[in-house]
Amino acid sequence: MAKNEKKDMKFEDYFKIVKHKLPYWDELPEIDLYMDQVIALMEKYLSFHKTEDDTKIITNSMINNYVKLGIMPAPVKKKYSREHIAYLIIICSLKQALPISNIKDLIEIRVKRTSIEETLNFFSDLYDSVFNTVLAIGKKYSLKNSSDDELFSDTALFMAIGSNASKYIASQISKLNKIK
Repeated sequence: MAKNEKKDMKFEDYFKIVKHKLPYWDELPEIDLYMDQVIALMEKYLSFHKTEDDTKIITNSMINNYVKLGIMPAPVKKKYSREHIAYLIIICSLKQALPISNIKDLIEIRVKRTSIEETLNFFSDLYDSVFNTVLAIGKKYSLKNSSDDELFSDTALFMAIGSNASKYIASQISKLNKIK
């Protein structure tokens, strides 16, 4: 979207385009992929996480580190399966909000109860639900408390504060989870 298109956009229209979703297990490739293919796929799936155009969602080094840290299984003959991609979707989606050690714990707890397939499907459902709920609350709050000129800035402020609050609460709950 061009910069001048954003300027001319109405507040209500903006909320119609701010949508994204994470893939479910059945939407992942059935064939194993090489590292470069995995990185390209992750960029496609998670491009909405980019804050700047030159930011990388994932790199070879990151994937290798996740394997070394035991957060995800090692590739088989340098190929990555659906299972690996599922782990990477979850890790990359959470790494802005939680330390890697907490992400590892949360994934392990969930996968022990179910499977990586069910974990990804649960995570994708939850992500979509939370995203849409937060968007609706931000929209409702901003429309109620802002003049037309303030709508975009007040919504951005609401979302930034909500992000910080969510990050703090998640870290506190993760600490409690480690104690148990």
